[in-house]
Amino acid sequence: MNRKLNALLAITIVAVPLAAYAADETQFGATVGSVAITKNIPSASLGLKNMAASKIAAKRDLVVTGTNPRFTVTGQAFCKQGARLTAVQAIIGRAIINQTELIAMAPYGKSAKDSSIAGRNAADVELQVELKVTRRAGDALVDFTFNPAREYERKLTTYVAKGNTAAEYLRETQAFDMDVTVNLVAWCKMDAKANSVLAGKTYPGVASRKVPVIILYNGDPAIVDGPAPRAKVTTREAEGGPPVK
Repeated sequence: MNRKLNALLAITIVAVPLAAYAADETQFGATVGSVAITKNIPSASLGLKNMAASKIAAKRDLVVTGTNPRFTVTGQAFCKQGARLTAVQAIIGRAIINQTELIAMAPYGKSAKDSSIAGRNAADVELQVELKVTRRAGDALVDFTFNPAREYERKLTTYVAKGNTAAEYLRETQAFDMDVTVNLVAWCKMDAKANSVLAGKTYPGVASRKVPVIILYNGDPAIVDGPAPRAKVTTREAEGGPPVK
């Protein structure tokens, strides 16, 4: 196959993912040509339920149900001329590039790094990554985990602040979305003998996509805002003494 045809095929392969998935956010280090997620990532779902024995709203125990979602990340990675892949990885959460470093800020899940593609200039990849789920809201002041119960509690607080009662909200079955960012990361290393200031250096590239996780809260129709008031039992005293015989 001649060089011109090889070049045309390479341009065509690169153009398809970049055009079709232009909505994805991308960050490319100096040695990375492109990284793209090339297949749809379906949404996931989890349940949320009040598990408390008590039916008083203030004593609720909201628990996330269902297995941790797993996402399949399919994509392509290309290095710039003279550079070769060293590894690829899937990460859930915010990921940013700082010079030669990839910073994953409080990630919700990571796949193992796949180095089977090391030494190639380009590769098609498929990785599995699991979303780590926190099951209860907890009482921490700051929480950077994926926590549907805490998100529901925030919605409940907003509802009550408008003059409504907690029990009204807790009785209602409802669904809400919590988006997660799924990242495909690739690292490219420039040949140590390259005639370039990048010789021997490795940089990451990232393609990021928002994927919704649907949370279905199972309403508790029996829940109340507080215990029912106890009935008062009163005894009527005689107004006078017994009649005189």
